[in-house]
Amino acid sequence: MAAFLLAPVIGLLLLGVVFGIVERFWPAIPGQRRRRRGWRTDIAWWFVQPFVANPLTAGMVIVMAVVIALLAGSGPGSENIRAWLDRETLVNRQPPALQAIEALVLLELVAYWSHRAFHRLGMLWKFHAIHHSSEELDWLSSVRVHPLNEAGQRMAQAVPVILLGFDLSYLAIFVPALTFYAIMLHSNVPWGFGPLRYVVASPCYHRWHHTSEQEGLDKNFAGLFPWLDVLFGTFYMPRDRQPAQFGVRGEVVPESFWGQVLYPWRRAPAARPPVHSGASQPAD
Repeated sequence: MAAFLLAPVIGLLLLGVVFGIVERFWPAIPGQRRRRRGWRTDIAWWFVQPFVANPLTAGMVIVMAVVIALLAGSGPGSENIRAWLDRETLVNRQPPALQAIEALVLLELVAYWSHRAFHRLGMLWKFHAIHHSSEELDWLSSVRVHPLNEAGQRMAQAVPVILLGFDLSYLAIFVPALTFYAIMLHSNVPWGFGPLRYVVASPCYHRWHHTSEQEGLDKNFAGLFPWLDVLFGTFYMPRDRQPAQFGVRGEVVPESFWGQVLYPWRRAPAARPPVHSGASQPAD
């Protein structure tokens, strides 16, 4: 229990040191403050994720799995539910490595379209706007995610995975790496990964998604594979400049933690998300 409680503290300190060095020597926006606007709110979100958002998401996914098993399986009862969830399918008869690759592509494809839905549907956008509200983007702003935003996207991903019968135990080893990668994508660095710009997501690619300038509006929805944006016509990553402005355009998201938690239920018209602009640094 002590290790569970200390892990977020240790992680915060270690990542603070690592990204503090990286953002100091390779900044996309030179001179951006370490203690920038909203950092205390992001510290609060940092501890909400493991202690509130992750358990909530896990619980909702489990409930969804049980409901699917009840509807598609052989009837109620824990043994019947477990038997259906553990059933043999064409998918889980494949080699583990192949399952892991297929599941990763499927999860990313669902995440892409659910992300677009969170941008285009008014009520969903109110939840997602919290994540876009940071006006000075860095690694710590990655954790500014409303729990219901997180749970909604994970539940959307869980449905096809459960129905197809993937064995997700093999994907568990990738979770820490993918979590670190998501944090890195928000960091204040200009990396574009050169010839891999269309293959794997980079900080430059994702920072264009967060910009509040017009040219990047509704672009770069993929979390890991930019080729999904290329495929569906939403890729945007100019080689000659970096985005320079971030935040939510057309509405005011509260700066306080509790203000952001309650923001989706405020009586205010939902506005379009941020739009993007660029500085003069190359992306590669």
